[in-house]
Amino acid sequence: MDLKLSFLLLAITFNGAFAQNSEVDLTHVDFDQHGMQPISAKWQFYWNRLLTPEDFVDGNQQGELIFPGGWNRVSDYPSLGFATYRTKIKLPPQTKGLSIYFPAINSAARIWINGEKVAENGNVTTDKQFYRSKLTGIVLAVPPKVTDLDLIVQVVNYTSFVGGFSGVPELGNTSALMLRLNQTQGINNFFAGSLMAMFIYQLILYSLFQRGKSYLWLALICLGVALRAMIVYGGSFLLPNLFPYVPWEIWKKIEFESVYAIIAFFPLYIAKLFQHEAPQWPTKFFVTISILLCLLVLVTPHYVYGKFLDVGHAALILTFLYALYSAGKARGSGNEDARIIFIGIMVAFPFIALEIIKNSLLHNVNIPLMHLVETGVLVFLLFQVYLLANHFANSFKNLEQLNQSLEKMVDERTEQLTTANNVKERLLSIVSHDIKSPLNSLRGILNTYNQKSITAEEFKYYSKRIEDDLTKTSRLVDNILLWTANQLRGAKPKFERIDLKEIVKENIELFETIASSKKLSIKNELSKNHWVNFDRNILNLTLRNLISNAIKFSHEEDDIVIHSEVTEKASLIRVIDFGVGMSNEVLKTLQGSQAMKSAEGTNNETGTGLGLSFCREYLQMAGGDLEIDSTFGKGSTLTISVPQKAFQTNSFAARVAAHEAA
Repeated sequence: MDLKLSFLLLAITFNGAFAQNSEVDLTHVDFDQHGMQPISAKWQFYWNRLLTPEDFVDGNQQGELIFPGGWNRVSDYPSLGFATYRTKIKLPPQTKGLSIYFPAINSAARIWINGEKVAENGNVTTDKQFYRSKLTGIVLAVPPKVTDLDLIVQVVNYTSFVGGFSGVPELGNTSALMLRLNQTQGINNFFAGSLMAMFIYQLILYSLFQRGKSYLWLALICLGVALRAMIVYGGSFLLPNLFPYVPWEIWKKIEFESVYAIIAFFPLYIAKLFQHEAPQWPTKFFVTISILLCLLVLVTPHYVYGKFLDVGHAALILTFLYALYSAGKARGSGNEDARIIFIGIMVAFPFIALEIIKNSLLHNVNIPLMHLVETGVLVFLLFQVYLLANHFANSFKNLEQLNQSLEKMVDERTEQLTTANNVKERLLSIVSHDIKSPLNSLRGILNTYNQKSITAEEFKYYSKRIEDDLTKTSRLVDNILLWTANQLRGAKPKFERIDLKEIVKENIELFETIASSKKLSIKNELSKNHWVNFDRNILNLTLRNLISNAIKFSHEEDDIVIHSEVTEKASLIRVIDFGVGMSNEVLKTLQGSQAMKSAEGTNNETGTGLGLSFCREYLQMAGGDLEIDSTFGKGSTLTISVPQKAFQTNSFAARVAAHEAA
C-alpha cells in the first residue's frame, strides 16, 4: 500500500466512513457534528464507456477501482476521452437535508442518483462536434429518508489536460454546505476585490509618477492574480457564473495567460525597483519564456498548453530566486527599501511554493489549502504598501519641514519689510528733527533779508553763519544716509574714542540759529578730555534729538544746560531744560511705546513724536541707555548713559560677532 492510499484511507477512518468494493459506509457519521464528509474511497471506473443506471441492472458491468480525481493523474489513462464513475453510499437512518458537492468536473458531466438523472454540466456526448464543457461546481440534493445512494457520474473531456474530477466530492448537511460555500465565495471575493483595488491603486500611482514604472508591473501582477482568483475551481467561479455562455476553454486560456504573464511581470517589477543593483539580462530570459508560453496558450487547446504547466512553475521559482538575489544585493548596498522587499518575498514565497506543489503534474499531492497564491500576493503587497506609506509619511514630514522653513522665510522677509518700513518712518523723523530746524532758520534769515528788515552789511554778517549751517546740515545728511544704510543692512555699532565736550559743541552749533530766534542760551558745561568709547553716529543722533526737544519745549530767554558726570560703570550726559516738562501719562507712553503723539512746542513747533523712543532704542543697541526725568511745568532732564567699556558690555555687538563667526 503506497503512502497516498494510506493517507486517503486514514482520512476516511477519521471521518467515520468505511469503503469496501466502491461502497462508502457513513451509517455511523453524525453530520451535525462532523460536517461535510469527503467521498474519497475508490470508485468503480469504466473507461471509454458512458453507462446509465439501466446498464447496471444485470450487474454484469466490470470496471476497476480508482480514487476520484483526474483519471490521468490517479491512473495511466490519457487525459482526453470519456468514462463513467460509480459508487454506493450508505447513510444513517432517518437522515434528511443532505447534499453532495462536486467542486468541479473536467469538462462535461451527467449525474444520476438512485437511477434518476439529477444534473448535467455542459453537453455530454462522444461526438466532439456537439461536445461542450462548462466550468462550475455542482450541488445535488440527496432524496430525503434514503439510506442507500447509488451515484453514477458520466464524464467527457475533449479539452482539459486533466480528465475526470478536479476535486474530491463531499456529502453533508445542505445548510452546512451552503454556509461553507458562501464563506468560500466571500473569502474569494475578498481576495479578488482586494487585488483589483490594489491593481487600480498601483495603476493610479503609475499615472501620477511617470518614472514609477515598477507600479505598472505590480499593477499587472495584481490584475493577473485577481483574474485567476475569479476563475479557478478553488474559488467561487465568479466570472464563469456571471458569464455562463462563455466557453470553458476561454476561461482557462485567461487563467493560464494570467499565470504565464506574471513570469515576465514579476522580474520586470524587480528590475525596475532595483535598477542599479538587479542584473538586467535575466529579465530578457523571463520575458521570452513568458511570451512563448502565452503564445502556446493562445494557439493550442488546454490539453496541450496545460502539459507545460510545470515549465511555468519552474520559471516562477526562478523569478523568485532572481528577486531574492536582487533585493539581497540592494540590501547590501544600504537600500532600506530592499530590506522590506526582501522580507516580503521571503514571507510570500512559501504560499506560492505550496500552490506550485499542489498543481504540479509531476506528482499528485492533495493539499486542502485554498487561496494560496492570493494570500501570498496580498502578504507581499502589505510590505509594498508599508513602503509606500513610509515614503508618503517621510514626504509629508519633509513637506512640513519645508512649510516651516517657508514660514520662517516669510517671517524673516516680513521682518525685513517691517524693518524697512520702520527705517522709512525713522528717517522721516530724523529729517524732521535734524534737518527741518536748520533749514527753517536759514529760510527765516532769507525772508528777513528779502523784506529788507536787515541791511546788506547785516546780511553779510549772517551769510557766514548760513554757510556754517549749510556745511553742518550737509554733514548731517551724510550721517543720516549712513545711518539709513546701516539700518537696511542691519545696524552694527562702530565704537571709537570720542571727546564728549567736542561732540556736544558740534551739536550745539547746529541749533544756534533756532535757539537765538527764541533767545535761548545753550550752555556746554562738559569738562575737557572727557573721553568715551561709543558709536559716534548714535551719540550725534541722540544729542541732536535731545537738544532739539529742549529748544522746542523751553520758554523764551530760558537756559539749556548740558553737563556730564562719571560713575563707576558709565559716563552720564545730561541735557536739562526748564520748560513745560512732561506729565506722568506722557512719561509712561515714552517708557512703553515706540511712538507717541507729537506735542506742540512753546512756539507751536511741530514734530513727529518719535525721537526719544528711537534714541533709547539705538543707545540700547550700542550698550547705552536713555533716562527721562521730568516734572510737568518745571522742565525735564534727559540723561544719556554711556558704559565705560561699551565695546565689552554691548550685548548687541556680541550677538552680531557670534553670528558672523558662526
